[in-house]
This record gives sequence, C-alpha cells and structure tokens, in this order.
Amino acid sequence: MITPTDPSAPAERDAPPSVRGRRTAFGGALIAAFGGFAGFNLLLSALPAYAVRSGAGPSGAGALTATLMATTLAVQPFTPWLFVRLGRRTSLAVSGALLGLPCLALPAASTLTALNGLAAVRGLGFGILVVAGVTFTTELFPPAHRGRVIGWYGAVVGVAGVLGAPLGIALARQEAYTLTFALAAGAAGLVVLGSFGFPRGTPAGLRPAKRTRAPRGTWRALRPMTGPLLVEIASTTAYGVVFTFLPLTASAAPGALLTAQASSVLARLGGGWLIDRYGGRRVLAPAVVLTALGTAAGAASHEPGLLLAGAVLFGAGFGAVQSATLVLAMEAAGDSAAGLGLAGVAWNIAFDAGTGIGSLAGGPLLAAGGPPALFVTTGAVLAALLLVPAARSPSRPEGRT
Repeated sequence: MITPTDPSAPAERDAPPSVRGRRTAFGGALIAAFGGFAGFNLLLSALPAYAVRSGAGPSGAGALTATLMATTLAVQPFTPWLFVRLGRRTSLAVSGALLGLPCLALPAASTLTALNGLAAVRGLGFGILVVAGVTFTTELFPPAHRGRVIGWYGAVVGVAGVLGAPLGIALARQEAYTLTFALAAGAAGLVVLGSFGFPRGTPAGLRPAKRTRAPRGTWRALRPMTGPLLVEIASTTAYGVVFTFLPLTASAAPGALLTAQASSVLARLGGGWLIDRYGGRRVLAPAVVLTALGTAAGAASHEPGLLLAGAVLFGAGFGAVQSATLVLAMEAAGDSAAGLGLAGVAWNIAFDAGTGIGSLAGGPLLAAGGPPALFVTTGAVLAALLLVPAARSPSRPEGRT
C-alpha cells in the first residue's frame, strides 16, 4: 500500500495535506468503502430472493436492483456541488445514514412497492459514497501512483464483496432476513465512522461550483473519456447479470461469487501495479476478454467445476477492467480538481448504469431463454465491444510512468 511514509510516496511538500492528515483521510476512505460496499453486496445478493418470496418474480427482483441503481445515477451529477457545500466529512456521514436507515425498515417491507422505495433511498446514499470514495482517494496522490492507490482502494471494495455477497446468499437461503438487514445497517455505520478521517467543513482551496455550466463544455471534457466509459458500462452490465441472477440459477452460486470476488481483489492489486508500469490501455483488452469468458461460463449452472473456473476468470478480468478504466478516465480528464471530479462522477455513473442495465434486462432474457441465453449473450456483447474503435483507443494519448 502506498502511504505517506513509503519511499515510493511523493514528498510531503508536493501535496497540501499533512502526512498525518493524508494518512488519516486515506484510512477513513478505506473504512467507509469497506462498510458501504459490504452492505451493498450483502443486500444485492439477498434482496432478489426476498423479493421473489414476496411474489415479485425474477423480473421484480431485477427491477429492485434497477431502482437502486437509478437513484444512484440520479444523485451522482450533484455530488461535486454537495462535497463543496457540506465538506467531505459531512457528505460521507450523510451517505452512511441514507444507506443504513432504510435497512432498519426492511423487515416491515413485504411489497415490491415498499422495497423499491427503500431501495431508492439507499441508492441516494450509495451514489454519494461511490463518487466520494474514488474522488477523495485520487486527490491524495499524484498521477504516477494512482494505479496502485486505486488498486488498493479497489481491493478493499473487493474484500467487502468477498464477505458481503456470499453471506447475503447464505442468509437468504436460511431466510434469516432480519439478521441480514441488521448487518447491512451496521456496515453502513462504518461509513459514518470513516467520515471522521476527513476534516470538518469544506476543504481549503475548493470554491463552490458555479450555478450553471455550459453543456458544450461538459461534453467536450467528457469526449476523451468515451472509450473507457463504454468499456466500463459493458463490464458492469455483466456484473449486474452475474451477481443478480447467478444466485437464482446455480446451486454453487455462493462459492462462485466468493471465488469471483477473491479473484477480483488480487486482480485489482496486480492490475494497479501493471497499470503504473505499462499503462492502462495495455491492461484493458485482455481484461475484457477474461471478463467475457467468465460471464459466459455462468451458463454452466449445473457444472460446479466449470462455474468456479469461470468465476476466477470473471473476477480477474473485472477487477483489472475497473482499475484500468478509472485510471484512463482520470488521464483523459487531466489533473485539475474539476477534471478529476468530473471523471469520478462519469466513471461511477457508467458503473451504476451498467449494473442497472444488467439487472433490469437480465430478468426477461433469463425468463425467455434460461441461463445459456442470459450469460452467453452478455459475454458475447462484452467481447464484441473490443471491435468498437472508441473502446479500443482512448482519445487522449497515455504516457508511461
């Protein structure tokens, strides 16, 4: 891990925060990320079965995740303004409250309408959290070290998934939903705890955003990020399909999802080093191929060995794709605070849009053709994206660090 005391870390005079302040802020970001994503994965894997038990069916279960992602998407464009107005500490604390409080009401929710309403509130909190984690972390370190920093941040997110997703499936199969919701609320409390790693109020040197902004300027800034964002949307569509519907189609799903998450953690750490060494573009294409193959393997719902092998491929590819696309988006945006903020928002919108697309479109596809139609088609679409010129070549040249 790169910390301010590492020899590879930038000298303290190169960054405004103090050594202690940077260490505390980075630690707080990691604690908040672990808690937020552990609770997210716990409910992502448990709520579909809870919705099906309530009579919603596979399409209703997918719609529940889609609602979560829709409100996550809705709040993300406003997060830079929120961070400036409230400051980092308060913004993170608000996200933790929005994630945790609905969990306390979930035991009393038995209809799809009530579940969707609570999912919408949780989506607001998750939208704030995911942008805050990426933006606050990358602001602490210079570009030459961001691959490894993002890798460590992603590894913490992956560990949260390793614990959360299989546990959610196991508890759902025991119908221990009250315990599931209590654990998710406790995980959200870690987000509030992590927020205390950041100083109170609005950070020095940041000015409130203007009330209006020219759309043309925004789209011009986004255009260089088009390639990485297209890949990000496609990869997280596969993520939404695998993590929403594999628990409904395969008895070996808990082991497969645990394997995928563990593989993703290792890939984020190794991928971060490779990105800093060789550049994100060289890492991206093979990572996409691995993700596509692992997604297609989900069709082997009655072959545990093949399913687990596919999970290893999926996790390795998906973890590397996440680090590579984020680094490439940051490079395309430039090194200004506004550029990093825009890249963080755009990347997270791409992540959540893809997850929502996968969970919403996957239900009808599963009902129409079963696991082969769902997983093989999703993997084929992801692999076909390598043929799109914009996805193969990010618009701004990338330097080797």
